[in-house]
Amino acid sequence: MTGLVRWNPFEELVNLWPRDLFSRIEPGGSLAVEWNPRCAVTEAEDAIVVHAELPGVAADDMEVTVSGSTLRIRGEKRGEKKEEAKGRSYSERFFGSFERILTIPASVDAAKIEATLKDGVLEVKLPRVTPAEPAEKKIKVQAS
Repeated sequence: MTGLVRWNPFEELVNLWPRDLFSRIEPGGSLAVEWNPRCAVTEAEDAIVVHAELPGVAADDMEVTVSGSTLRIRGEKRGEKKEEAKGRSYSERFFGSFERILTIPASVDAAKIEATLKDGVLEVKLPRVTPAEPAEKKIKVQAS
């Protein structure tokens, strides 16, 4: 025989609440947030292009590295918003680190990779290595 269990909607609400919410608040009231930027990868004949959405992130606050077949975009987003009006003041600070790791094909020329940041979008161009034409070699056939 099965027993009935009384449903408590507040228990479900507690389970939905992030348990570490208050551990993310830094001294001084700043909220630390970790996030992953959205990325779009497009392929052309001559290059692979990665676009990452990084609004509010300065070029000095990010690092783009390539190691083997891994492209890593990481950095930190910092911001502060202040509003002052008659009789009230509002201040909000936010910051957080981000990291995005993408696997790239081995056919990329690591020495010619370029990255530019414009209007909050990082563009990383990964030029493809032009395949060398295989040298034709004549093989002598020996009769036995």
